[in-house]
Amino acid sequence: MTTLELYTKGARVWIPHPDQVWQGAELLENYNPSKPTLAVATDDGGTATLQLKSEKDLPFLRNPAILVGENDLTALSYLHEPAVLHNLQVRFCENRDIYTYCGIVLVAINPYDELPIYDIDTIQTYRGQALGNLDPHIFAVAEEAYTQLEREQRDQSVIVSGESGAGKTVSAKYAMRYFATVGGSVVETQVEKKVLASSPIMEAIGNAKTTRNDNSSRFGKFIELQFNKQFHIVGASMRTYLLEKSRVVFQTTEERNYHIFYQLCAARKKLPQLFLDHQDHFHYLNQGGSPDVNGVDDAETFEETVNALNLLGFSEKEQIDMFKVFASVLHLGNIRYLEGIIESENEQDQEGCLIEPEDKHMKILCDLLEIDQDDMRQWLCTRKLVSMREVFLKPMTLEEATISRDALAKHIYAELFNWIVLVINRSLESDTPRHRFIGVLDIYGFETFETNSFEQFCINYANEKLQQQFNLHVFKLEQEEYIREGIGWKMIEFYDNQPCIDLIETKLGILDLLDEECKMPRGSDASWTEKLYTKCSKYPHFSKGRFGASSFVVNHFADKVQYESTGFLEKNRDTVIEEQINVIKASRNGLVKRLFASESQKLAAPGVKVKVVASKPVSVAHKTHKKSVCSQFGKTKIFFRAGQVAYLEKLRSDKLRLCCIMMQKTVRMFVARKKYLKIKRSALLIQTHVRGWLARKEVKKRRRQIVLCQSAIRRYLARKQYKRLRIEARSIEHVKTLNKGLENKIISLQQRIDEVNKTNHELRNYQSEVQELK
Repeated sequence: MTTLELYTKGARVWIPHPDQVWQGAELLENYNPSKPTLAVATDDGGTATLQLKSEKDLPFLRNPAILVGENDLTALSYLHEPAVLHNLQVRFCENRDIYTYCGIVLVAINPYDELPIYDIDTIQTYRGQALGNLDPHIFAVAEEAYTQLEREQRDQSVIVSGESGAGKTVSAKYAMRYFATVGGSVVETQVEKKVLASSPIMEAIGNAKTTRNDNSSRFGKFIELQFNKQFHIVGASMRTYLLEKSRVVFQTTEERNYHIFYQLCAARKKLPQLFLDHQDHFHYLNQGGSPDVNGVDDAETFEETVNALNLLGFSEKEQIDMFKVFASVLHLGNIRYLEGIIESENEQDQEGCLIEPEDKHMKILCDLLEIDQDDMRQWLCTRKLVSMREVFLKPMTLEEATISRDALAKHIYAELFNWIVLVINRSLESDTPRHRFIGVLDIYGFETFETNSFEQFCINYANEKLQQQFNLHVFKLEQEEYIREGIGWKMIEFYDNQPCIDLIETKLGILDLLDEECKMPRGSDASWTEKLYTKCSKYPHFSKGRFGASSFVVNHFADKVQYESTGFLEKNRDTVIEEQINVIKASRNGLVKRLFASESQKLAAPGVKVKVVASKPVSVAHKTHKKSVCSQFGKTKIFFRAGQVAYLEKLRSDKLRLCCIMMQKTVRMFVARKKYLKIKRSALLIQTHVRGWLARKEVKKRRRQIVLCQSAIRRYLARKQYKRLRIEARSIEHVKTLNKGLENKIISLQQRIDEVNKTNHELRNYQSEVQELK
């Protein structure tokens, strides 16, 4: 069945959409090559008619629903732009998965949030697991590199690339954390700590806030983690590339300079010797109008930077001298020029500029760098011209002096940056011989902004070379090998960016013409642009800018980018007035003298030749196991069908797993039996005490019940006796007995009354006798 036969009524396809880029649809009719239109029904309930000039205009077919959300893009039936984007969207938005495989490549989407998937438990989970066994993760790629290092005894490299804000620096940091964890000794040594401590230092001096990322790396770096024969980390080294020096003196709206400047301003009270002020008061820091980063305290991050410097062996004096040089750059940017007429003794007066004598920033600059103020003041405003016979001193205009000052500031920062990298590398050195290494390359991703200049051109050129490496190892070499071996193979069409690279680097290409123009005495950006229009118009990847005569367009592999040629020559020359450097070389500060002493002490950014080790794509596990291995015999090799190598590897892993299980179950049986006997003895002892406690509890319970029964019986008997007594009390005999007692009492009382009456009668007689006697 051909692909065209799949375009039948009801087939699901992707069609372009002005807002959503791609929109799902369903064919309402069969495809007919003789018909120039094709009716479709969109997923939102609408209808559309597609215009078809040829088979190339047919819409992309959609993958079956069962494949949507696959963790490896190579497992999709149709691997085109809408299929890739939709699969990534489903995994990110619905499944909350930020990682997806694409063969040997790991695609990561920046969630712009902290996720709990990078802890030590996750590292241990991925340790020893083959690529594809678990969910896609940066740790899986790191584990694959570490396993290849152990198994094949070959150096490895991990390339981290992507557009600005994609999360390259964080991914590289997590990869190094994984290597430092699995490649560490039983007891963590200073090496692993130093490797991880280098990150906050490099972020402070090499990262900045951009419109796309609050912590964007503005330089490329290749970190080489060195391992001994036991594959433990014994050292490391770092090489840096393409430092964005222009950011030191200029930032666009909503962007910041390098973090270290804002950290120093936030810690100015702790460093009074730097004479710093609030960041808004420095010209090199307030141009972007965005001095703060949400959720970041520059004072706290400064403490982290200092702690990292201490760990990596920077002495207190070296740190103070470093901070002085950083502060001097800020004060240099605040020096203000005044236009005027410069008087000369031997020549006529000329237009020039000068620095006010009471300019405080000029004095602070010279005090921090410990250089002669008069000499620096002179060469910030004057240029020396040397002819065949004479030496002339030519006053610089205000514009020339400003450019010269900014060039010096960029040069000072770059030299200090390189020196810090040099000291970090010395700290990470080890006396133990290096056996193998794993390299982590963290470099700029493809960039395109509203205004693109020399920096974006260099970045995008580097990414073109990386894309060429990817094409070389993933497509070209593989297909060429199939052809050499005579294997039946349908060629895959892919974008070859060699013509774009030829446009940039061949003779009379963009870079060659730029270098030639820089050598011309009267070379300018305008004349260079005219030469580009003349010499490079033959290249299909080159075109003129849409507006004006100062721009040109390069059709890169990722997108068309329009570059503004203004400033290309100056940035490519990157010249600094020699007399200014001589003044700084005479500094009394030890660090400043080392920075500018000689070329041998500088850490230039050497070209790096990254060794990329390409492994075979690991296919995802199939739901059914094949009983036979399908293969083709080439001239010198055997080629397996996709997935068969992984199947053989699975059989091998299963066999090893069964052996390990046999050993594990024997050991576990011994450990479990020993533990069981111990638990049994403990259980018997516990049972004895519990049973005694239960028996005592039962006795108490029964005693309470017996007492309760006794009290009930006694109550019953007493009540019975009480009732009997009541009955008796109410009987006639009882009444008689009571009456008999009353009669006796009445008789007794009557006798007593009689006696009392008799006594009263006698008394009355005595009383009458007494009356008679009177």
